[in-house]
Amino acid sequence: MLKKITIKNGLIAQLSLMSLILLIVSVIGINSIQESSRALQAINQIQGEELGSLSNSFTATLSARTEAALAIHQLEIGLIDESLQTAKQAEESLALSQKEMARFVSAVSERGEGQELATNIQKSYKNYVDKGVIPMLTAIKAGYADEYYEVLEKSITDISKAFNNDVATFRSYALNAGHLQIDKANSAAKIKLAIIVAAGIITLISAVLAWFALKYIILQPLEQSIHQLEYIADGDLTHNINSEGNTELARLAKALQTMQQSLVVSVSNVRDVGGQIGIGSRELAAGNNHLAERTEESASSLEQTAASMEQLTSTVKMNAENSDQANRLAMSVSDIASKGSKVVSHVVDKMQAITTSSRRISDIIAVIDGIAFQTNILALNAAVEAARAGEQGRGFAVVAGEVRNLAQRSAQSAKELKT
Repeated sequence: MLKKITIKNGLIAQLSLMSLILLIVSVIGINSIQESSRALQAINQIQGEELGSLSNSFTATLSARTEAALAIHQLEIGLIDESLQTAKQAEESLALSQKEMARFVSAVSERGEGQELATNIQKSYKNYVDKGVIPMLTAIKAGYADEYYEVLEKSITDISKAFNNDVATFRSYALNAGHLQIDKANSAAKIKLAIIVAAGIITLISAVLAWFALKYIILQPLEQSIHQLEYIADGDLTHNINSEGNTELARLAKALQTMQQSLVVSVSNVRDVGGQIGIGSRELAAGNNHLAERTEESASSLEQTAASMEQLTSTVKMNAENSDQANRLAMSVSDIASKGSKVVSHVVDKMQAITTSSRRISDIIAVIDGIAFQTNILALNAAVEAARAGEQGRGFAVVAGEVRNLAQRSAQSAKELKT
């Protein structure tokens, strides 16, 4: 199964899985942050804005009542100015209380929850201020201590108790709402934490599986390819490689197998060509040896021809010397003939014989000269033919035959010259 998965598709699948898990974890993380932010905003809205404003209003109202009690005490002991000043401070505290109460009502209206409790608080607060705190401050500023105590004894206790109860109820509601938001956030966090842990486990498992797949698909075939290249580098062309599958490395293994087979064919061809070259080299060496032998034979024949030519040249020189001597004798005879008329007839007879011999000698000398000329030409041709050594010295054999014929003719002429 894995052998059919290409490296490209495997990497795409692994990266897609990792990206999907990362996307899921990121979405969960972002959602958790958003929910936590909303929970914190809700808690801040309830316990910060709403409950804070209500607490400030409640505290300011208590401050106004405390300052009113101090002002009535100052009035009773005759500190009129101080009493009025303290009453003014009580009015400022009451104004702050009313301002914070307005913030509380506005905050509850924006959130849209706790409207009924806020309405009850608003009613009890208005009743508390209008029927309790304001009449008490009015009595103090007018200097009527009896009216102050009348309000304090008849109405302030009940209406303040109702307001306090409504405030306590809303405080409990705000605290419970905060805890509810916290519990909700914790529950969502636990669920998302479980999802993240599961995603982490899936990622770990996929990473382990990816490692084994990577080892099976990439590392093992790659190591086999490296070993195959090492075998080829060492000259071992008999080792086969597993090239099954359709992955990139499987195709690489097939290419290596094809290359190895091509190398085997190439090495076989080189071996055959080397054998043929060896046979040709041996034949060439034998031909060179045979040519050397024929060359030596031709050189030996040429030396013999040269020796014959030297001998022939010596014979020609001797014939020339004999001719010169004959001429000298003829001249001497002519001189003697001219001087002795008495022996002219006898000398004439001898001279005719000598003249005939001289003619024959001249003819022989001419023949010898022609032979010498032709012998020189044939000797030159023999030297050229020997140098070329074409067609294994056939031309040289012809030249050698001609040289022998001329040598025989020279010998015959020499014999005739001697006679």
